[in-house]
Amino acid sequence: MFLLVAGLVVLGPERLPGVIRRVGKIYGDLRRAASGYEKEFRQTFSEPINEMKSTADQIRHGFGMVDTEASPPMRPEKTVYPKPDFSAPQIDAPAPNTDDE
Repeated sequence: MFLLVAGLVVLGPERLPGVIRRVGKIYGDLRRAASGYEKEFRQTFSEPINEMKSTADQIRHGFGMVDTEASPPMRPEKTVYPKPDFSAPQIDAPAPNTDDE
């Protein structure tokens, strides 16, 4: 409402209807162009987007097929650790010195 009153004051009652028609025509042209671009965009990218959605669904479904039992490191109460053998310590003999001095 404010824009209409301001336009009436600035443009006057003779020019205001023509300006409103031109602005309306430009607005309609822009909307039609944007709609056309949107339609073309959707047509162009619909197949790749559908392929990506399909791949994501396959991956998501594949995760459901994985064994749900946690691996041993994730469940420490079920982890089996090897027991060390302290019965017979083995000491490596030092290598013989072959330096001739």
